Amino acid sequence: MRLFIAVDMSEQIKDRLSTILSEMSKIGGVKVVEKENLHVTLLFLGEVPEFKVEQIKKELSQIDFKSFEMKIKGLGAFPSKNNPRVVWAGIVGDEIRSLAEEVYAKMKKIGFKRDKDFEAHVTVARMKRRNDEVKKLIEKYEMEDFGSMKVENFKLKQSILKREGPIYIDLALFSLR
Repeated sequence: MRLFIAVDMSEQIKDRLSTILSEMSKIGGVKVVEKENLHVTLLFLGEVPEFKVEQIKKELSQIDFKSFEMKIKGLGAFPSKNNPRVVWAGIVGDEIRSLAEEVYAKMKKIGFKRDKDFEAHVTVARMKRRNDEVKKLIEKYEMEDFGSMKVENFKLKQSILKREGPIYIDLALFSLR
């Protein structure tokens, strides 16, 4: 099972980001993330044997973290806006990083490792090939305020890769206090 731990975007944030998704979908060589799939990945677990899922749920259920406001602001890209491979909306504030660190501490105890450092972001598109129109769009929305949302939970999700794009299935929900 291909698993990850994430915070889903609120409907309000999804609606605000859908403008960008719409504009990006008109640019050649860009694969936009489906509106319903917008999220912040706290930790990607990768391929996990089914027998380990209960252990993951048990560890995650022990996380005691206070709910918080998260602000979504600006567009950027990895590795850079001049050479965008992944286009993202930014996250303002440290609470999401702290939550990701708590998640990682629990998962590290049961043998999971990070493949890269945590960068708080919402992936909105992936590039199939270089396109200067994407850079212009990033610059247009670089300082855009997409609003705030209250983070009240996070989820263990399964990703099923399909030709049309991934399908995400919620396996467990963990409430914050």
